[in-house]
Amino acid sequence: MRIQTPSRLHFGLLVPGTGWRRRFGGLGLALAEPGWVIEAERAAAWKITGAAAERAAVWVERLRHRPELAHASPLQLHIVQAIPEHVGLGSGTQLALALAWLMARNAGMSPSLEQLQHWTGRGQRSGIGLAAFVGGGFIVDLGRSSETDRPAPFLRLAFPAEWQIALVLPDVPTGLHGDKEAEVFAQFAGEANTASERLCRLALLHILPALLEQRYDDFAEGLFEYNRLAGQCFARWQQGPYHSELVAKLVQEFRKLEVPAAGQSSWGPTVYAIGPKERLQPAVDQIVHRYRSLLRTIMITTAARAGVLSPTVSE
Repeated sequence: MRIQTPSRLHFGLLVPGTGWRRRFGGLGLALAEPGWVIEAERAAAWKITGAAAERAAVWVERLRHRPELAHASPLQLHIVQAIPEHVGLGSGTQLALALAWLMARNAGMSPSLEQLQHWTGRGQRSGIGLAAFVGGGFIVDLGRSSETDRPAPFLRLAFPAEWQIALVLPDVPTGLHGDKEAEVFAQFAGEANTASERLCRLALLHILPALLEQRYDDFAEGLFEYNRLAGQCFARWQQGPYHSELVAKLVQEFRKLEVPAAGQSSWGPTVYAIGPKERLQPAVDQIVHRYRSLLRTIMITTAARAGVLSPTVSE
């Protein structure tokens, strides 16, 4: 078996605090690259090799104790490619879901999204990663209800193939994650939702219509403002609406270079810039020229048009 996952951009939450009928929600985009690529074959004993093998081993050990997966025979797993962790691309969710999917298929099961979410415990706040794993595209997470443990419902919109995505990873500390991230949300009450009505209007009346009508400049300005405003809700834990001064500077540089759909994914520090190829490539060239010594990686990718639960995975 072989699985290749997407990664994802998270543009920000709609409702970060408590007090509304639904909480969290948000906008995101599934990416074709980078992704986890994992090859698996049956073996006499469990063996994991390749990138992030230790991290994968922790998940395998946890999943082996699920009653539904406990009887599956051991696998030899080779991780061909990994998503960088804690940089805003949803690496942990995609790894957990990929391993659960492989183990379930090895046990003769065709797991549903609900089963994968239940086994892994992912998607407790954002459902963007789950939705990206299922089917790609531009994702509208409609938020979780306190009345159910089911994954958040979501909408999926096609994303224009001619709009490419640059991912810029500056050489700065990783974004907030794990227990520290959980502590932040535990402090959020209703007062954290002061921007939620504005965010909902931006999403419903600005960003989504522009996307459906493929009006790039209108989409870009709406997305920039949405991402900035969503980030400002977390200004106490980062440097204003963005992870750091360098991230803020990179966002503004892309906008000056005529790629206005720029921002920070999740807690960062990954900066994204979305635009038609004829605008994006020259901007990326300029960013590399000016900031090369301050960057870890930079790449251009496209939106994922399908997910793992689409009929695209080889066995």
